[in-house]
Amino acid sequence: MFRSRSQSSSSASDKVSALSILRLTLPKLGVAFPFAMLLSVYNRIMIEELAILPVVVGGMYLFYNVINGFGQVTVGRIADRRPLFGLRRTPYLLAGLLLSSFALMPLPAASMAASADSALIPLLFVVMLVFGVGFAMTGDSHNALIAELTTGKKNRSTVIAFVWFFQIFASIVVAIAISIVLQIADQAAGAPRGCMTEACHLIRREVALQLMPSIFALGPIIAFVGWLPLLGLEPRLSRAQALAVEQRPPLHLRQAYTRIFSNAQARTFFFFVFISIFALFVQDDILEPFGAKVFALPVSATAQFQPIMGGATLVAMLVMGFVAGARPISKRKITNVGAGISGAGLLLLGLSAIFHIAPAMYLGIATLGLGMGVFNIGALSMMMDMTIPGETGSLMGAWGMAQAVATGMANFLGAFLLQLGLALTGDNAPLTYALIFGFSAVLCVTAIWLVQHVNVEQFQKMSREQMALTLEAA
Repeated sequence: MFRSRSQSSSSASDKVSALSILRLTLPKLGVAFPFAMLLSVYNRIMIEELAILPVVVGGMYLFYNVINGFGQVTVGRIADRRPLFGLRRTPYLLAGLLLSSFALMPLPAASMAASADSALIPLLFVVMLVFGVGFAMTGDSHNALIAELTTGKKNRSTVIAFVWFFQIFASIVVAIAISIVLQIADQAAGAPRGCMTEACHLIRREVALQLMPSIFALGPIIAFVGWLPLLGLEPRLSRAQALAVEQRPPLHLRQAYTRIFSNAQARTFFFFVFISIFALFVQDDILEPFGAKVFALPVSATAQFQPIMGGATLVAMLVMGFVAGARPISKRKITNVGAGISGAGLLLLGLSAIFHIAPAMYLGIATLGLGMGVFNIGALSMMMDMTIPGETGSLMGAWGMAQAVATGMANFLGAFLLQLGLALTGDNAPLTYALIFGFSAVLCVTAIWLVQHVNVEQFQKMSREQMALTLEAA
């Protein structure tokens, strides 16, 4: 049967339009560019070309993740109460994108200075401090904007799938593009591809160090261009609404944390996010060494690990986005399936180490990527459900904090767990890796158990009661 015009209109109003999804997606350009620069390009330059200790580089990344995490709560509570030009998200998002982009521009000079004089290493952490603050503003504002614009919409999971699909895809494209630019510049400077002499190495080092400032300088331009499509998308508060928001009692940082952790539902959900993200990312820094140490794979082979995992993640997110848009699926179910598939992938990696089965290793990497893609859709959708009007920024900041701090700790502690395991097992690499992967799989099961105890309706009820008490106290 044909639907009436009113039915079609009602159905359309229940979903975020394709154009709005595209506009919400493009600001991720300003996130993908610095992310790719830091993790895919510049970390190698700092370690290999500038001989900065890996522990220092790992400490930098942990530091910015901690600043990013705790900063999101602060940014969220300020943005909830201090709209700019009648907007609570868009201006803060622009400020965050530009601040994080401009913050990285001194990084090449600071890195070279620290390489020449280790006493200047604190300069690197100052850069990461400013970058972390900008990233906190970006992450909280964008997440809160998406949460507010998708409230009551049937395709929230689809919106999330496309936004984060684009971020990962753009990061991969940026990393490939920069790699191609560097290869062309190397060849022009006299270091053809495949040349392994010391002279060629020195040429590549100089080319990389000379080009990095110019490449980093593109960051603010890319960030601003990606932000422009948001203009006019966020509903502007009326003068009366803005005044009412600004007259709300201030929520001090201690009060914000107390409100979150005194709410049993919020506390459970916070630890669910933290444990699940830690479980998924503890392998980040040890996966390539795993291929080298256990399977004696060359660099060219281990370099394929992240593309395999990233490709599987992208496919899973894209498919899950279409499936969730076509038929209603419980976000908790999506989350559980994603965590379960991820745990299975980690177990396959552990078994491949014990029994030395290379195909099982590749299958484990792909399975982990699929699980992470599905998990991202479910967990991010639940994060946005775990908010209430008026406190969207503060609560998204709390979930962002759990995510960022867990990622930073996982990246930093992965190598530590590896060294500890090797020491305890008498340098038995297969057993050590199997234990780490097995531990991560157990954490995935723990996350599934935790999320079963989260009730969105009860959380929202308790949060509203807390807000009412705050207003009465004022």
